[in-house]
Formats: sequence, C-alpha cells, structure tokens
Amino acid sequence: MHIPDGYLSPVFSLGTGIATVPAWAIAVRRVRKVLNHRTVPLLAIFAAFSFTIMMFNIPVPGGTTAHAVGGTLIAIVLGPWAAIIGISTALIIQALFFGDGGILAIFANCLNMGVILPFVGYASYKLLAGKSPLLSTRRVWAAGIGSYIGITVAAIAVAIELGVQPLLFSQDGHALYSPYPLAVALPAMLLSHMFGAALVEALVTALGFAFIQRNYPQYLTSLRSVVSGSEVVEGQAEAIPLWRIFAVGIVVAIALLFLVGLLTGGGRVDHLFGADWSQVSWPDILVMLAITAGIAIVLIPLAWFLLPKRIKGVGTFFVAIAIIAPLGLIAPGFAFGEGNTKDVKAAFGYIPEGLRQFSSLFSAPFSGYNVQIPFFSGANAPLWHAAIGYEISGIIGVLLIGTVILGIGTLLRRRQPQDTLEEGSVHA
Repeated sequence: MHIPDGYLSPVFSLGTGIATVPAWAIAVRRVRKVLNHRTVPLLAIFAAFSFTIMMFNIPVPGGTTAHAVGGTLIAIVLGPWAAIIGISTALIIQALFFGDGGILAIFANCLNMGVILPFVGYASYKLLAGKSPLLSTRRVWAAGIGSYIGITVAAIAVAIELGVQPLLFSQDGHALYSPYPLAVALPAMLLSHMFGAALVEALVTALGFAFIQRNYPQYLTSLRSVVSGSEVVEGQAEAIPLWRIFAVGIVVAIALLFLVGLLTGGGRVDHLFGADWSQVSWPDILVMLAITAGIAIVLIPLAWFLLPKRIKGVGTFFVAIAIIAPLGLIAPGFAFGEGNTKDVKAAFGYIPEGLRQFSSLFSAPFSGYNVQIPFFSGANAPLWHAAIGYEISGIIGVLLIGTVILGIGTLLRRRQPQDTLEEGSVHA
C-alpha cells in the first residue's frame, strides 16, 4: 500500500497535502490536550507496533504481497487523531530511512494509511460496538470488523489514486506515471486486501484489543487517569483464557488464508494466491529460519533480563517482532503498484517517463530494510544475510520511531502551561 515515487504525478502527490496537512495540524492540537506521562509512551509504543507489522509482507490474491497497518487498533485505544500522528511518523521514517514509500508520495501515503484508515476503522468500530459494555466480546468483534473495513477503504483510495493517473497524465497513448487503469487497480487492490491483508489486519486488531481489554482495560477509557467510570465496571469479559483466543484466532486465520490461496491459485499448492512458489529457494528459507530461531533463542531472553523493569515486557516484545520480521521475505512477488522500473517494463513493455525520472529521486540509507553488513552483503548473498539486515532494520526503525514520538511529545508538552489533561479525551 506504500506508493513509491514515480507512480503518482508530483502535482497529484503534493496535491494530496491539501487534505493531509490540515489533518496533521488538527491532530497536533487535539493530541496536545491529552499529553501526559502515560499517553506519550503509549503513542510511541503503538507507532513502533504499526511500523513492525508493516514490515510483514504476506502473499495475497493476484500473486502479489500486502501487509497490515494496525491503524484501527491505535485509533480505538488512543483516538483517531493520535493514530494520525503515530502512523504518519512511522510512514515518514519508512520513506526517509528504508525507502518504503516515496518522498513525493508521503502526503498520499499518510492520507491513505494515516488518515482514512484509522478514521474509517474507528467509525466502523463505534457503530458496531454501540453501547455494549467495554469488556464485552461484542467489542472484540467490532474492533476486528472495523479494522477490516478501514484497511479495505484505504486500499480503495490507493487504487483510485493509481488508477486515475493514466486518465490524467498520458502521452502518445502511454501513461506517464502509474500504468494501471482503474479497471485493473480497483479489483487488484480490493482482492489483495479483502482476501488477504484485511484478514490479517482484523486478526491483529481483534487479538490486540482482546489483550488490552483483558489486561489493561484502563487504556480503553478515553485515556482518563482514574479507572472508575461505568465504562470499565459495567459488563465483564467472558472467562475464556486469552491464550485460547489467540490460538484459535491464529489457526482460523491461517486456515482461511490457505483456503483463499488455494482457490485463487487454481487449486495448486505450488501456485497459492496465483504466485509461482517454485521460485522460492526452500533450502535457503530453512537455513534462514534456523538462523532466525537461533538468534531468537539468544536475544529474546537476553532482552528480558537486561531491559529495565518498566519497559521489560514491551521492549522484549519488539525485539521478538524484529527478529521474526524476515518471515515476510518468504512470500514471492511484490506489492501491487510498488514494482520497480524493471517489473513495470516486463509487464507493459515500456517504462513510463515519470517512473523513469522519479523512481530514483531519493536513495534511502537502508533501502528495502537491508542494512549493509560487511562480508554479509552483495547481490549473490544468501537469503539469511538479507534476513539479518532485515532484523537490524526493524530494531533501528523501532528505536527511531520511539525517539521521534517521545521527542514530539516532549516538545508539545513544554508548550502546555501544566500537565493537566489526565481527564481529557483524545477522542474528543
């Protein structure tokens, strides 16, 4: 869903700032009202969480890949305005440091994933949840379904942005930027998300909400400091062990994705989701998984014992996520609308002029989440070399996002006359 440079006209890309910049400005004003010692770290944690799950590419119908975002979960806990800041920060860092999404396309990407997704997801959640007790199972379903709707609507927005480019910017019958017409872009983005990424988004959101609901219900009370309102005490969560909810959810999601992959792959396991899995070097994958497991066995317990108590749980969680992030490298293909000039030429027989000019506009230091490690890099390096670079990139990204969000929070809080807003609501 990250649109690279060259797929949108610069005028169109910058034009989306007409909607994105005011949303940022309003978000800063709204979030500033509730900044305190609890909300700033929470925003940093959720922004880092969004960054890490966006690194996980999964195979989706059409032989391409996609990813979850986590925007609706952030909106439910912190409010949609805070979600704008958290996700936009993650997206900007992805573009600047990892080349995921274009520099000129920052406004468009933040509009799609940082504004449209959390607001639509949050509105859907509120509508479905109604006045049900905060600890009810209905809210878990509402969170999952709301997130499914949110990311699907965001995917439609991306499809429209890509699909109108050939209509608006063409020369001699050739598109100057994105070569995908609406008739191709809309079904491609819809199928890949409705039957792929949106299912993962729903699972992540529902399980995340269930975990917070069971362990930290105070974070679901509009961020009030005192957990004494009727929202928390009325209704009880069902006495189903959390591990069982997670296990069932993950098994169902995997089974559903496999079924979708089988159906869209013509019933052939080697063509799940329409991708050619024969291209995957399974011996390299096994070596990568073995090395990743070895790193996890060492680093995850080490993080648990060495990190300070106040961040022990969260810090260990992000170390674990960063370590297993290379699992996303297994999926063959690339995300729809994110192919390089070579991919586009192979598909259309030519390279659009805009893509030729702007695709190399900016070179990120860790492009493709690939930290260049001495003696471990190069075009012919084994997959596990790239996996280690991917893991290091994940850790770097989490640290960057945490630092930036904490810095933003500190600057905004300094402008406050006093740290009152324990009683405010970021949802307001």
